[in-house]
Amino acid sequence: MKTNTVIRLMSLMSIWMWTGEGQIFQPELASNAFLAKVTSNTVILKQPYCVFNQPCPGCEIWLVAGLCSANGTFDALVHSSTTNILSLSPYPTAFNPSSSNFFLTRVGLLSDFPCNQYPNDRYFVVGADGICSGVNCNGVLPDGSIVCFKYLLIDANGALVNSSNWSGNITLPKLLPLHTIYDGLSARSGAMVVITTILCVAAALLLLLFLIMLCVTCCRPTKKDGKQISVMNSIRIPRYDTHNLKDSVHPYDNPAYQSDLKNYSTSSTLPKDGARKL
Repeated sequence: MKTNTVIRLMSLMSIWMWTGEGQIFQPELASNAFLAKVTSNTVILKQPYCVFNQPCPGCEIWLVAGLCSANGTFDALVHSSTTNILSLSPYPTAFNPSSSNFFLTRVGLLSDFPCNQYPNDRYFVVGADGICSGVNCNGVLPDGSIVCFKYLLIDANGALVNSSNWSGNITLPKLLPLHTIYDGLSARSGAMVVITTILCVAAALLLLLFLIMLCVTCCRPTKKDGKQISVMNSIRIPRYDTHNLKDSVHPYDNPAYQSDLKNYSTSSTLPKDGARKL
């Protein structure tokens, strides 16, 4: 009897020491000031630092994510299954009507989450892989469901070594159908109305300035230059000589101006009046 009492006391003391060191027995939401810790299909959890304070070389930490209604189903399958528990409920079909409504995804090595390090800025996003097709991918959760999470310690052979408690119930918000969302003026914030008004007024002013500039450019009369280009009268040359012709015959006489020969001297080739003008 005394031996059993001592064993019980030692067990209680070990549990008290474990909890006193800040051990996490269940997954919790991230403590960071995220605006979207819980969305319609994702959840941001704290990373599992010091969840499992036991030597286990090569062991990995996995996360069970599923509907809270499937907690008992998972626990029963783990205790009764003799196969690799990682393939109990593959993700692509995990939330089908006839499925187990949970899936398992890898978080990391146990050695990556020691107890001597406990950063508050580290987090794990459940559903980060989106709609994926891997057996253990980190897929999204059912929209608007109530989900729970649990950490598992798995050895290199895929056998369960230890596990944490289930988290509390986390309710995911449900997406509203598009036709039920009212987007009228009363649904808009005051800041949005002010910004929209300012932008509309600025656009109207720019359009008005453009129209004014266009009217000024198109309606402005063009200035005509009153000066006309003066064209010099053509100089009529009745006859011209070349220096190599010495006879009295002028083969280059222009017969069209034979009547004007009396107005010119025999030695000049340009009109006197024209010469004065030039």
